[in-house]
Amino acid sequence: MQSRFYSVLFLLFAAQILFAQPSRKIKLNPVTVGFDLPESYKQRTFIKGLAGFVNKIDQLVGAMILVDGNKTSVLTRFVRQEKPPVVTTATSDVIYNSKIDSKFKFNGAYSIASTKVEKDNICEIILTDIGYAFLPEDYIPYLEICRAATNVAPETRSKTYYVRSAKLTTVYTRAFQKVQGNSEVSGVVFSVGGEVFSTTDQFKLDYVVSVDLVSLEKLLSLHNCNDLLNNEEIARREKAEKARLESMRADEEKKAREQEALAAKNQVEELRRTLSESLVRTVDMQGQLHEAQERERAALEQLNAAIRRADEMTARAQAAQQNVENREEIILTFKSKEGKVLEIKSLEELSEEKLRELGFDVEILKR
Repeated sequence: MQSRFYSVLFLLFAAQILFAQPSRKIKLNPVTVGFDLPESYKQRTFIKGLAGFVNKIDQLVGAMILVDGNKTSVLTRFVRQEKPPVVTTATSDVIYNSKIDSKFKFNGAYSIASTKVEKDNICEIILTDIGYAFLPEDYIPYLEICRAATNVAPETRSKTYYVRSAKLTTVYTRAFQKVQGNSEVSGVVFSVGGEVFSTTDQFKLDYVVSVDLVSLEKLLSLHNCNDLLNNEEIARREKAEKARLESMRADEEKKAREQEALAAKNQVEELRRTLSESLVRTVDMQGQLHEAQERERAALEQLNAAIRRADEMTARAQAAQQNVENREEIILTFKSKEGKVLEIKSLEELSEEKLRELGFDVEILKR
């Protein structure tokens, strides 16, 4: 009994301590919802039937569309081939970033990608322009538009519009749910009007297209189609006459070139005949040249032999002359037994035998 009393006392004490501790609270910064869209964005023209051009807004620019109530149809397109639409891109041009609830004025509108916020939910939305395509004034083919408009019925013309430019906008959204009672929260959390909202969702991405439209009637009123068509007719006739004259000149030039080509062909044939005859003469001349070269070679050999013989003869003559000169310089000395000396220049003056008979010994000295 006593142990049971102590157990109850312990439980009461533990409960007193537990309830005495303050409860943990998370402080959330309150946010404001329902900021209005920028005025410049609200003034844009959004046509839901053009959503198929979100990946090719440049193909939308220049299109002639028919807007009949909620139905939109693309009739045709007027763009010059040499002057396509000018396209620009942007990645940081955020034009709206806010949280909205079901009371938002544009809730469910196409301008925010038909985003629908249910009761007790809040949606975060981010709008960003990422692409822009437009046609400058001088890029618009007014003449072609005037020509095509002549067959358009007045009731259809009043519903027809020309797309002058187009913008592509991304719409990022994610939904927040209201936290009920003591439910656990996670992810992104904030409070609005004392109520807590949270989400663990990622952003969802959608695209919307807005356009700058010019009514066909206004487009035609800005330009006098009659003058344009008349000027075009005059220009067309002038172009045709110019083309005719150019064709005549081209034909005359062709005939002149044909005559030149024929003359050149005849000249080629004549040169071929002359060349053939020249080749025959060239063969004969080559034989004659070879014979002449052989004669020249033999003559050169004979000339060289004659030069060698002349050199030899000249050398011999010089040697003989030298011998003559040397012979005149010979001194003959004769001594007698008694020692008498007799000097003469040549033995022709006195022969050796005669001198010996006179008793002289002959001794020849050369200087």
